[in-house]
Amino acid sequence: MLLLFPPVAKPCEPPAGVALLSAALKDHGLPCTVYDASVEGLMYLIQSDHDACDSWSLRAKKNRDLILSDLKTPGLYTNVDRYHQRVYDLNRLVATAVDQTRFKISLSDYSDNKLSSVDSRDLLKSAAFYEENPFYPFFEEKIRPLILASDAQYVGISLCYLNQALVSFALAGWIKQNFKEKKLVMGGGLVSSWMSRPGFGGGRDNPFSDLIDVMIKGEGEQPLLALLGVPDTLQKHYVPDYGFAKNHAYLAPGTILPFRASIGCYWRKCRFCPEKAETRPYSTQRAAKVLADLKKMTQKYSPDYVHFIDNAVTPAFLRTLSETQLGFKWYGFVRFEREFLSLDFCHALKKSGCEMLKLGLESGDQNVLDQMNKGTDLVMVSTTLKNLKQAGILTYVYLLFGTSFEDETAARKTLDYIEGHKEDIDYLNLAVFNLPKFSEDADELDTYEFYHGDLSLYLNFVHPTGWERRNVKNFLNKVFKKQLAIGSEFRKNPAFFSSNHAMLFNCLEDVK
Repeated sequence: MLLLFPPVAKPCEPPAGVALLSAALKDHGLPCTVYDASVEGLMYLIQSDHDACDSWSLRAKKNRDLILSDLKTPGLYTNVDRYHQRVYDLNRLVATAVDQTRFKISLSDYSDNKLSSVDSRDLLKSAAFYEENPFYPFFEEKIRPLILASDAQYVGISLCYLNQALVSFALAGWIKQNFKEKKLVMGGGLVSSWMSRPGFGGGRDNPFSDLIDVMIKGEGEQPLLALLGVPDTLQKHYVPDYGFAKNHAYLAPGTILPFRASIGCYWRKCRFCPEKAETRPYSTQRAAKVLADLKKMTQKYSPDYVHFIDNAVTPAFLRTLSETQLGFKWYGFVRFEREFLSLDFCHALKKSGCEMLKLGLESGDQNVLDQMNKGTDLVMVSTTLKNLKQAGILTYVYLLFGTSFEDETAARKTLDYIEGHKEDIDYLNLAVFNLPKFSEDADELDTYEFYHGDLSLYLNFVHPTGWERRNVKNFLNKVFKKQLAIGSEFRKNPAFFSSNHAMLFNCLEDVK
């Protein structure tokens, strides 16, 4: 089987999903080739000889090789301003390599002002008119030889993010037209979300049935094995196969490998979360078995960093990690759990290699947290942030504004809480709430379309207290950010790469 991961995703680490699929197939003796078309596609645009139309583009093109080299060099991550100059220059090369009157492409995003990523008709147009896609020359020059050299009957496309949707369908249309003997399989996180929608089924209910031969919802290992004739197996977890990533030009000062210790969310009670709306099952293994798989992966590929991509790393696995001396730095998303109330535990995590934890605080108002069913206590949060800071572990804190449970008074409480803890928080991520379309809360609110399209996953809503989206955005821009900017020491989020690069600035400080 040939597995393709299409543009555009952040080009700093290999994709985990196709690595797991490859491992499952190879474990059962089935040949598999993986191609990260996202990083290769972006590099294709960066290295293209398009005309530079202004002094910025000329400078970026002239320094192209130096920029790429610097982003893979540890020293760049000791200087935030120089880092951002390099990243913005590189992004300029990506943006200007395409028709900017129609397409907007960055190191982390893709959009087309003629076609929508959440409209099945537009996705099918992207497939039908694949020659208009800015990655079409890349398909022809780089992917065509790969398919011609493969005798695989199936070509799989891993569609995980909205940024990949239009390119994925252009790629699918191109393959369907040029390689009629190949069967197309499509799966991934975004496909799973679409297929979780009421009414999205097989046959006429699936708008893509004439283009995609097989669409897979959820974890793809078992369905792929069944498709290729392997009987049902009890094995659900595999050690990722990152052999395909060895020669790729990922933009980081070392090898970063994603690793997933669990599937889904072990809490899954937050009322605002799409995970709950999609009723995705939770699955994990004993912490000792997960650690054994992690060691197998790291012994084989010797990563410098490991990115735990769980929805939230479980307390049990965190405890196991805290008792293990790992030969790499790591970071991941966690909930505010009681384990962090122990300073000794936080020091042990640091000693194991933990450099940064991403934490979903969402609100600094306890009443809002309770209504969200977040299961978070602000007193516990305060102690956790203090302990992590003292242990030398970066905190990347997520806040969510504009839920139906919040009003302006509650938002100001969040501002006050963050101001009171700004010395213990390193990074802040501010988001405005999007209501999951098929959540329980959507039935209780007066809703209207957020994005127009039959595949849209979110709704806008009339706020019960008048705390509308435009008011939330005005508050964030004119009050929250302005007030926090005075005397704060929050770190600047890495442009385009955000939390994926944020940890690297701590690692270099450790070296110094």
